[in-house]
Amino acid sequence: MLEQSAALLSIAEIAATFAGFAALVTLFGRRRVANTAVHDLLRLRLVIATSVVAVVAALIPVALTGYGLDATVSWRLAAGTYLLLLYLAIASFISSYRAVRGSFPPDRLAVSVAAFLEVFIQIALFVILFGFEAERHNSLYISAVVGTLAQAAFVFLRLVESAFGTIVVKPE
Repeated sequence: MLEQSAALLSIAEIAATFAGFAALVTLFGRRRVANTAVHDLLRLRLVIATSVVAVVAALIPVALTGYGLDATVSWRLAAGTYLLLLYLAIASFISSYRAVRGSFPPDRLAVSVAAFLEVFIQIALFVILFGFEAERHNSLYISAVVGTLAQAAFVFLRLVESAFGTIVVKPE
């Protein structure tokens, strides 16, 4: 498991960077249209939540390595914890979205891409959790973390597009 530590730590750093950039984009790209601002805030929350999940998920196996557990047990514990984090992030987003549902059209492209990636992420994690393909647990886990990072990146790009897509400069 130690051989994957460098890759997982690098992924954690990248995911943390997305969260920081998302906050900056929101700060500098603030729009005055109320519905768009709410949509951008939801995107910001999703980028930050997904990035935090990726950071924590990337660090779980590194932390478990120190306990001297069997690699299969460590990967299964990491996958179960990772799934729990994903479900908490999804539940939090759905709860936030319900409060403003109908006030703006949903971003169908972002929903489609995130759902598509989520299917592959969860399949990889369930394969690990149930102990199938033990020789590939490390690859499956890293693929799941990269998938979560890809979700954060895609929603981040949609946030940037929304925040800066229709900026109007007032002549002075």
